[in-house]
Amino acid sequence: MRTFFIWILVSILGIGIGVGTIYYGDMEKSGDNVALPSITLPYKSFIAGTGVIESDGKNIFVGSLAHGVIKKVTIKSGEKIQKGALLFEIDDSSKRVQIPVLEAEIKASKAKFQSAKHQLDLIKKFKKVSPQMVSREKYTKIVDTFNEAKELLSLSKERLSALQEELKLYKVHAPIDGIVLRSNITKGSYFDANSKALVIGSDTLSIRVNINEFDSWKFEPNSKAVAFIRGNPKQKITLKYQYTIPYVVPKKDLTGLSTEATDTRVLQVMYEVQKRPNFPLYVGEMLDVFIQTTKGK
Repeated sequence: MRTFFIWILVSILGIGIGVGTIYYGDMEKSGDNVALPSITLPYKSFIAGTGVIESDGKNIFVGSLAHGVIKKVTIKSGEKIQKGALLFEIDDSSKRVQIPVLEAEIKASKAKFQSAKHQLDLIKKFKKVSPQMVSREKYTKIVDTFNEAKELLSLSKERLSALQEELKLYKVHAPIDGIVLRSNITKGSYFDANSKALVIGSDTLSIRVNINEFDSWKFEPNSKAVAFIRGNPKQKITLKYQYTIPYVVPKKDLTGLSTEATDTRVLQVMYEVQKRPNFPLYVGEMLDVFIQTTKGK
Protein backbone atom coordinates (compact mmCIF):
# COMPACT_ATOMS: atom_id res chain seq x y z
CA MET A 1 0.00 0.00 0.00
CA ARG A 2 2.84 2.34 0.89
CA THR A 3 4.58 1.58 -2.43
CA PHE A 4 1.40 2.50 -4.31
CA PHE A 5 1.29 6.01 -2.76
CA ILE A 6 4.99 6.51 -3.46
CA TRP A 7 4.42 5.79 -7.17
CA ILE A 8 1.49 8.23 -7.26
CA LEU A 9 3.65 10.95 -5.65
CA VAL A 10 6.48 10.34 -8.13
CA SER A 11 4.04 10.57 -11.06
CA ILE A 12 2.61 13.90 -9.81
CA LEU A 13 6.12 15.33 -9.41
CA GLY A 14 7.05 14.18 -12.94
CA ILE A 15 3.98 15.84 -14.43
CA GLY A 16 4.74 19.06 -12.51
CA ILE A 17 8.35 19.14 -13.71
CA GLY A 18 7.27 18.53 -17.33
CA VAL A 19 4.67 21.32 -17.28
CA GLY A 20 7.17 23.69 -15.68
CA THR A 21 9.81 22.90 -18.28
CA ILE A 22 7.41 23.56 -21.16
CA TYR A 23 6.12 26.80 -19.61
CA TYR A 24 9.51 28.31 -18.81
CA GLY A 25 11.01 27.05 -22.05
CA ASP A 26 8.43 28.99 -24.06
CA MET A 27 9.08 32.20 -22.14
CA GLU A 28 11.33 34.76 -23.90
CA LYS A 29 14.74 35.03 -22.34
CA SER A 30 15.53 38.53 -21.25
CA GLY A 31 19.10 38.24 -22.50
CA ASP A 32 17.95 37.63 -26.09
CA ASN A 33 16.26 41.05 -26.48
CA VAL A 34 18.20 44.27 -26.88
CA ALA A 35 16.19 47.38 -26.11
CA LEU A 36 16.43 50.07 -28.76
CA PRO A 37 17.80 53.35 -27.44
CA SER A 38 15.12 56.01 -27.11
CA ILE A 39 15.31 59.39 -28.83
CA THR A 40 16.47 62.28 -26.66
CA LEU A 41 14.10 65.09 -27.58
CA PRO A 42 16.16 67.92 -29.10
CA TYR A 43 13.80 70.82 -28.25
CA LYS A 44 11.37 71.72 -25.48
CA SER A 45 8.69 72.69 -27.98
CA PHE A 46 8.65 71.00 -31.35
CA ILE A 47 6.71 69.58 -34.29
CA ALA A 48 7.34 65.93 -35.05
CA GLY A 49 7.09 64.65 -38.60
CA THR A 50 8.33 61.96 -40.94
CA GLY A 51 10.95 62.73 -43.51
CA VAL A 52 11.94 60.90 -46.69
CA ILE A 53 15.34 61.37 -48.27
CA GLU A 54 15.39 62.58 -51.88
CA SER A 55 18.04 63.80 -54.25
CA ASP A 56 18.34 67.56 -54.31
CA GLY A 57 16.31 68.83 -57.26
CA LYS A 58 14.05 65.75 -57.00
CA ASN A 59 14.55 62.24 -58.31
CA ILE A 60 14.59 62.14 -62.12
CA PHE A 61 12.86 59.35 -64.04
CA VAL A 62 14.93 59.30 -67.22
CA GLY A 63 12.87 59.32 -70.39
CA SER A 64 13.28 59.71 -74.13
CA LEU A 65 11.12 60.73 -77.06
CA ALA A 66 12.37 57.59 -78.78
CA HIS A 67 11.16 54.11 -77.89
CA GLY A 68 12.22 50.59 -78.74
CA VAL A 69 14.40 47.69 -77.69
CA ILE A 70 17.48 48.61 -75.66
CA LYS A 71 20.67 47.46 -77.40
CA LYS A 72 23.32 48.82 -75.02
CA VAL A 73 23.47 49.76 -71.31
CA THR A 74 26.49 51.59 -69.90
CA ILE A 75 25.48 52.24 -66.27
CA LYS A 76 24.29 50.41 -63.14
CA SER A 77 22.63 51.28 -59.84
CA GLY A 78 24.81 53.28 -57.44
CA GLU A 79 27.18 54.49 -60.15
CA LYS A 80 28.19 58.15 -60.26
CA ILE A 81 27.59 59.88 -63.59
CA GLN A 82 28.55 63.13 -65.26
CA LYS A 83 26.27 65.36 -67.29
CA GLY A 84 26.29 64.25 -70.92
CA ALA A 85 27.49 60.71 -70.18
CA LEU A 86 25.86 57.96 -72.24
CA LEU A 87 23.34 55.98 -70.18
CA PHE A 88 21.94 53.57 -72.74
CA GLU A 89 21.13 53.16 -76.43
CA ILE A 90 17.87 52.15 -78.10
CA ASP A 91 17.93 50.08 -81.29
CA ASP A 92 17.64 52.54 -84.20
CA SER A 93 17.95 50.09 -87.10
CA SER A 94 14.37 50.78 -88.26
CA LYS A 95 15.33 54.44 -88.73
CA ARG A 96 18.80 53.91 -90.20
CA VAL A 97 17.41 51.94 -93.16
CA GLN A 98 15.86 55.23 -94.32
CA ILE A 99 19.26 56.91 -94.72
CA PRO A 100 20.22 55.27 -98.08
CA VAL A 101 16.75 56.05 -99.44
CA LEU A 102 17.05 59.72 -98.51
CA GLU A 103 20.59 59.91 -99.86
CA ALA A 104 19.38 58.51 -103.20
CA GLU A 105 16.54 61.04 -103.14
CA ILE A 106 19.03 63.86 -102.59
CA LYS A 107 21.15 62.59 -105.47
CA ALA A 108 18.15 62.54 -107.80
CA SER A 109 17.02 65.99 -106.65
CA LYS A 110 20.51 67.34 -107.17
CA ALA A 111 20.54 66.02 -110.76
CA LYS A 112 17.19 67.68 -111.48
CA PHE A 113 18.46 70.90 -109.95
CA GLN A 114 21.64 70.87 -112.07
CA SER A 115 19.58 70.23 -115.21
CA ALA A 116 17.15 73.03 -114.39
CA LYS A 117 20.03 75.38 -113.62
CA HIS A 118 21.70 74.55 -116.93
CA GLN A 119 18.45 75.27 -118.80
CA LEU A 120 18.04 78.55 -116.95
CA ASP A 121 21.62 79.64 -117.74
CA LEU A 122 21.09 78.91 -121.44
CA ILE A 123 17.81 80.79 -121.64
CA LYS A 124 19.37 83.77 -119.91
CA LYS A 125 22.21 83.82 -122.48
CA PHE A 126 19.75 83.63 -125.36
CA LYS A 127 17.67 86.40 -123.85
CA LYS A 128 20.74 88.56 -123.39
CA VAL A 129 21.78 88.11 -127.03
CA SER A 130 18.28 88.68 -128.42
CA PRO A 131 15.25 89.25 -126.17
CA GLN A 132 12.98 88.35 -129.08
CA MET A 133 14.40 84.79 -129.20
CA VAL A 134 12.82 83.88 -125.85
CA SER A 135 9.14 84.31 -125.11
CA ARG A 136 8.03 85.45 -121.71
CA GLU A 137 5.99 82.29 -121.25
CA LYS A 138 8.96 79.99 -121.94
CA TYR A 139 11.29 81.99 -119.72
CA THR A 140 8.77 81.91 -116.85
CA LYS A 141 8.30 78.16 -117.24
CA ILE A 142 12.06 77.46 -117.04
CA VAL A 143 12.43 79.75 -114.00
CA ASP A 144 9.56 77.92 -112.26
CA THR A 145 11.15 74.55 -113.07
CA PHE A 146 14.45 75.75 -111.60
CA ASN A 147 12.82 77.05 -108.41
CA GLU A 148 10.87 73.83 -108.00
CA ALA A 149 14.03 71.73 -108.39
CA LYS A 150 15.82 73.95 -105.90
CA GLU A 151 13.03 73.52 -103.31
CA LEU A 152 12.93 69.73 -103.78
CA LEU A 153 16.69 69.50 -103.25
CA SER A 154 16.46 71.64 -100.10
CA LEU A 155 13.54 69.56 -98.80
CA SER A 156 15.44 66.29 -99.39
CA LYS A 157 18.44 67.60 -97.44
CA GLU A 158 16.19 68.77 -94.59
CA ARG A 159 14.54 65.33 -94.36
CA LEU A 160 17.94 63.66 -94.03
CA SER A 161 19.04 66.24 -91.47
CA ALA A 162 15.83 65.70 -89.46
CA LEU A 163 16.39 61.93 -89.49
CA GLN A 164 19.96 62.38 -88.26
CA GLU A 165 18.69 64.57 -85.42
CA GLU A 166 16.01 62.00 -84.57
CA LEU A 167 18.66 59.27 -84.40
CA LYS A 168 20.37 61.22 -81.61
CA LEU A 169 17.31 60.57 -79.43
CA TYR A 170 18.11 56.85 -79.49
CA LYS A 171 21.21 57.56 -77.41
CA VAL A 172 20.12 58.71 -73.95
CA HIS A 173 22.56 60.86 -71.98
CA ALA A 174 22.66 62.04 -68.38
CA PRO A 175 20.93 65.43 -67.94
CA ILE A 176 22.85 66.23 -64.73
CA ASP A 177 25.90 65.32 -62.67
CA GLY A 178 24.76 62.84 -60.06
CA ILE A 179 24.22 59.20 -59.23
CA VAL A 180 22.14 56.33 -60.62
CA LEU A 181 19.57 55.71 -57.87
CA ARG A 182 17.95 52.72 -59.55
CA SER A 183 18.48 51.00 -62.88
CA ASN A 184 16.12 48.27 -64.04
CA ILE A 185 17.01 48.64 -67.71
CA THR A 186 18.64 45.67 -69.41
CA LYS A 187 19.84 44.89 -72.89
CA GLY A 188 16.94 43.47 -74.88
CA SER A 189 14.20 45.02 -72.76
CA TYR A 190 11.68 47.48 -74.23
CA PHE A 191 11.86 51.17 -73.38
CA ASP A 192 9.00 53.61 -73.93
CA ALA A 193 8.23 57.22 -73.08
CA ASN A 194 6.42 56.28 -69.85
CA SER A 195 9.18 54.03 -68.53
CA LYS A 196 10.33 54.53 -64.93
CA ALA A 197 13.05 51.89 -65.10
CA LEU A 198 15.92 54.35 -64.69
CA VAL A 199 16.05 56.88 -61.86
CA ILE A 200 18.92 59.31 -61.34
CA GLY A 201 19.46 62.13 -58.90
CA SER A 202 21.86 64.69 -57.57
CA ASP A 203 24.61 63.62 -55.20
CA THR A 204 23.31 66.31 -52.83
CA LEU A 205 20.48 65.14 -50.59
CA SER A 206 17.26 66.77 -49.43
CA ILE A 207 14.59 65.60 -47.02
CA ARG A 208 10.89 65.98 -47.71
CA VAL A 209 9.19 66.34 -44.30
CA ASN A 210 5.50 65.58 -43.82
CA ILE A 211 3.89 67.74 -41.13
CA ASN A 212 0.42 66.79 -39.93
CA GLU A 213 -2.13 69.41 -40.95
CA PHE A 214 -3.12 69.79 -37.28
CA ASP A 215 0.43 70.98 -36.53
CA SER A 216 0.92 73.06 -39.66
CA TRP A 217 -0.15 76.29 -37.92
CA LYS A 218 2.79 75.90 -35.54
CA PHE A 219 5.38 75.53 -38.28
CA GLU A 220 7.91 78.35 -38.58
CA PRO A 221 10.26 78.49 -41.61
CA ASN A 222 13.99 78.68 -40.84
CA SER A 223 13.47 77.09 -37.42
CA LYS A 224 16.05 74.57 -36.26
CA ALA A 225 15.38 71.01 -37.36
CA VAL A 226 17.03 67.66 -36.81
CA ALA A 227 16.42 64.17 -38.22
CA PHE A 228 17.07 60.88 -36.43
CA ILE A 229 17.93 57.59 -38.12
CA ARG A 230 15.41 54.84 -37.45
CA GLY A 231 16.87 51.90 -35.57
CA ASN A 232 19.73 54.02 -34.21
CA PRO A 233 18.53 57.37 -32.85
CA LYS A 234 22.07 58.18 -31.70
CA GLN A 235 22.74 59.00 -35.35
CA LYS A 236 21.19 62.32 -36.26
CA ILE A 237 21.40 64.91 -39.02
CA THR A 238 21.15 68.69 -38.79
CA LEU A 239 18.77 70.08 -41.40
CA LYS A 240 18.58 73.43 -43.17
CA TYR A 241 15.25 74.84 -44.34
CA GLN A 242 14.86 75.15 -48.13
CA TYR A 243 11.21 75.88 -48.94
CA THR A 244 7.62 75.00 -48.17
CA ILE A 245 5.26 73.41 -50.69
CA PRO A 246 2.10 75.46 -50.05
CA TYR A 247 -0.32 72.68 -50.89
CA VAL A 248 -1.64 70.26 -48.28
CA VAL A 249 -1.92 66.71 -49.66
CA PRO A 250 -2.95 63.25 -48.41
CA LYS A 251 -0.13 61.49 -46.63
CA LYS A 252 1.52 58.84 -48.83
CA ASP A 253 4.65 57.94 -46.87
CA LEU A 254 3.17 55.74 -44.14
CA THR A 255 5.20 54.66 -41.13
CA GLY A 256 3.51 51.27 -40.80
CA LEU A 257 2.35 51.80 -37.22
CA SER A 258 -1.06 50.32 -36.39
CA THR A 259 -2.08 53.60 -34.73
CA GLU A 260 -1.42 55.65 -37.85
CA ALA A 261 -4.43 57.24 -39.54
CA THR A 262 -4.38 56.63 -43.29
CA ASP A 263 -6.59 59.62 -44.09
CA THR A 264 -4.09 62.15 -42.67
CA ARG A 265 -3.28 65.22 -44.74
CA VAL A 266 0.15 66.81 -44.52
CA LEU A 267 2.06 69.98 -45.27
CA GLN A 268 5.32 69.16 -47.06
CA VAL A 269 8.50 71.06 -46.26
CA MET A 270 11.86 70.58 -47.96
CA TYR A 271 15.09 70.58 -45.96
CA GLU A 272 18.70 70.30 -47.05
CA VAL A 273 21.10 67.90 -45.38
CA GLN A 274 23.40 70.63 -44.12
CA LYS A 275 26.45 68.41 -43.62
CA ARG A 276 26.82 64.91 -45.03
CA PRO A 277 27.19 62.58 -42.01
CA ASN A 278 29.84 59.88 -41.67
CA PHE A 279 27.16 57.15 -41.92
CA PRO A 280 25.33 56.16 -45.11
CA LEU A 281 22.07 57.75 -46.21
CA TYR A 282 19.89 56.28 -48.93
CA VAL A 283 17.29 57.91 -51.17
CA GLY A 284 13.85 56.74 -50.05
CA GLU A 285 14.96 56.19 -46.45
CA MET A 286 12.45 57.36 -43.82
CA LEU A 287 13.59 59.45 -40.84
CA ASP A 288 12.05 60.90 -37.69
CA VAL A 289 12.19 64.70 -37.88
CA PHE A 290 11.79 67.28 -35.11
CA ILE A 291 11.31 70.97 -35.90
CA GLN A 292 11.66 73.58 -33.19
CA THR A 293 8.69 75.89 -32.64
CA THR A 294 7.78 78.76 -30.36
CA LYS A 295 4.03 78.47 -30.94
CA GLY A 296 1.63 76.48 -28.80
CA LYS A 297 3.84 76.38 -25.71
